[in-house]
Amino acid sequence: MTGLHGGREPLAALDRVRLVECGEPLVDLRTACPEVLIPRSTTIPWARERVAQMLASAAASLPSGLRLGVTEAWRPLQRQKRGYDRYMEEIRAAHPEWPHATLKRMTNRFFHPYDRKAPPGHCTGGAVDVRLYDEGGNEMDLASPFEGKWEGAPTHVRGLTPEAKRNRMLLVETMLQAGFSNCLQEFWHYSFGDAAWAVRIGSPVCYYGFIELPEEYWRAAEEEALRQGR
Repeated sequence: MTGLHGGREPLAALDRVRLVECGEPLVDLRTACPEVLIPRSTTIPWARERVAQMLASAAASLPSGLRLGVTEAWRPLQRQKRGYDRYMEEIRAAHPEWPHATLKRMTNRFFHPYDRKAPPGHCTGGAVDVRLYDEGGNEMDLASPFEGKWEGAPTHVRGLTPEAKRNRMLLVETMLQAGFSNCLQEFWHYSFGDAAWAVRIGSPVCYYGFIELPEEYWRAAEEEALRQGR
C-alpha cells in the first residue's frame, strides 16, 4: 500500500519511465461507471477503460450513502498548458523578485509541465481528480479549516479538523484499495498506468501515453471551460 501511496515525483524520474502504450481506449465515465457521480463542472468525463473499471470498484466499496465523484479526468493538452501558465503568472505577480527557474519549480509542484518527455497524467486518460459526496450529492468536507485550494492540498497536511481528516483518509483508502496511486501533493489526484503511477510504485514502465479524444466530444466542453475561466 505504501508504494501505491507514492512519494516524491521528480520530473527527471518521470521522464526516465519507458512507455509501453497498451492502446486501451478512452471511455465515457457517465456510461462506463454510472455509479460514480459526475458533477456538471466535470466538462470532459472520459478516462481509460481500466481506470473506469477501477473507479466503479472504488465507488462500490464505499459505505452505504456515500458516493465517489470525479471532478476532472482526461484533459486536452491545451487546457494543461493554460492552467500551468496561469498558475505561473499568479506566482509571478505575488513574487516579482523570483527568477524564472524558481517560478517554474514552484509551478511544477502542482502542475505537470506540458513540454516534458513524460506527458501530464490527465492528458493520458490515466489520472482522475476525485471527491466524496453524501447521498444528497453534497460534497463532503475534506479540507477544513483550510480555505484555499493549495494550502490544504498535501494528502497528509497537518491541522485538518477531525471530520475532514476522517473523510480524507476514507477517500485515500478507498482509492488505494482499488489500485490507484496517490500524488502526495494533491489529496484529490490519483492515477493508474501513467508515468507518475510508475514512479510511485517503482515500475520502470508505464502503459498510458498521450491519447486524443475525438474533437467532437470535447470541443464544446472546452469552449465552455474557457468561458468559465478554467
